[in-house]
Amino acid sequence: MTGDDRPGRPVPPAVPEATDGGWEPWAGHRTRTNRTAVAAFVLGLLGGVFGLVLGLVALVQIRRSGQRGRGFAVAGLVLCAAWAFAAMLVVTGLPFRSGPQESGVQALRTGDCFRVGDAPAGTRTAPDRITTVACTEPHDGELIDHLPGYARYPGEAYPGSAALSARAESECRRQQRSYVLDPLSLPADVRLRWYVPSRVEWESAPRITCYLAAGGQPLTRPLRQDATVLRPEQYTYLMAVREFNEARAVLAAEGPTAAPAELRAMVERAGSANASMWLTLSGAAWPAQAREPVEKLIAESQGAAMAWLRAEQAPDREQMLRLAAQAEQRRDPQTDLAVRQALGLSTAQGDPAR
Repeated sequence: MTGDDRPGRPVPPAVPEATDGGWEPWAGHRTRTNRTAVAAFVLGLLGGVFGLVLGLVALVQIRRSGQRGRGFAVAGLVLCAAWAFAAMLVVTGLPFRSGPQESGVQALRTGDCFRVGDAPAGTRTAPDRITTVACTEPHDGELIDHLPGYARYPGEAYPGSAALSARAESECRRQQRSYVLDPLSLPADVRLRWYVPSRVEWESAPRITCYLAAGGQPLTRPLRQDATVLRPEQYTYLMAVREFNEARAVLAAEGPTAAPAELRAMVERAGSANASMWLTLSGAAWPAQAREPVEKLIAESQGAAMAWLRAEQAPDREQMLRLAAQAEQRRDPQTDLAVRQALGLSTAQGDPAR
């Protein structure tokens, strides 16, 4: 018995013989590259968006099987996402909106500024081509919105641009009220305008296009004043005072000649709006520089509440007008200006907000 044959000594495993193809000691541990991952990468190079799906499937398969190819799958996902993003930019035109771009009116979006070129001013139907520009460049108009078309009955004849314009006016005025919450910020010569469907458009998809038009001089700044551009405290103030300011304007313009019942309704509207205003102002948080003028405005509005109530209860129109005027005198116009200045809002017609 030799030393190597002694009992208890471990016997080394037999080494397999080499074959014609050569022996590879780690062949049993080799993992193949996932084919789905490779396909995702190839589609990513070619621009196939379907590669996004294959890339996700490949990652799941690799996690379960331990195969190689995670890098291919991730690269395919990134490439396909880049292709999809580039396609979206081309469709929406986002990379091309920095400079002037010619298009039709229907391609405009809310807030876009545009030039109409040689098209006559005040036309009811849209010109064939307009040029979209940055709102800081000289321009002729700013789009408020496209409104849904008219209720056109089957076979209804084209009613003409004048008739359609009359129907569009009230709709566009409502849109302007929401688009420009602070009328004081509008330049004095800016006018609300609209395009109505042409005879050809009437047969397909008639729409109203509402926009703000420049007066004597081109516009050089955006006119939009809504929640998308205003600071929260500016928006809160304008929404709080809007109904009261509108009620006062109607009362001043139409009250002196209105019938007693109509006048009473105007006074009641103003009194209700005054109460709603000071309640809203009282419940809001204000920056430090605006607290004092806002508190003064609240006190003045509360002091006018009883005067508005007496005006509502007046027995005849003369007393209603007299008591409404007294209620108005409880408010100091300088208080409103102080609040506006503290909030960075316009303090004169046409001044831009800060």
